[in-house]
Amino acid sequence: MIDKNIKLLVVDDNTQIRDLIRLSFKRQPKVEVFEAINGSEGLKLFQELHPDIVLSDVMMPGEIDGLSLCKQIKESVNTCPVVLISGKGQQSDIDLGLAAGADVYKVKPFGPIDLINLVNELVN
Repeated sequence: MIDKNIKLLVVDDNTQIRDLIRLSFKRQPKVEVFEAINGSEGLKLFQELHPDIVLSDVMMPGEIDGLSLCKQIKESVNTCPVVLISGKGQQSDIDLGLAAGADVYKVKPFGPIDLINLVNELVN
């Protein structure tokens, strides 16, 4: 159980993944989930909301993918932990994510309890 008020920003072009993450945190009353469908929207929400943590897909359409989003967040004055989520799990993919500044690189699929525990660990 997460016992601290948290603003969680989820950035993913896949509706099912966003739904899974939102539903995973539904029973966590102190977690407020915000969603963006691409990196550009995610960056805009990040700048407006100043979330406590960002969960972002790596591969997204548009100008800003997850790696670029992560780099921009980490260069920001109001930075926060970033978890990159991807179906690509080769060591070279993980290395690219960590080099972009990700605190954690999570390979899909993942379980809701694992995700809740990870967020709790990163924000406390």
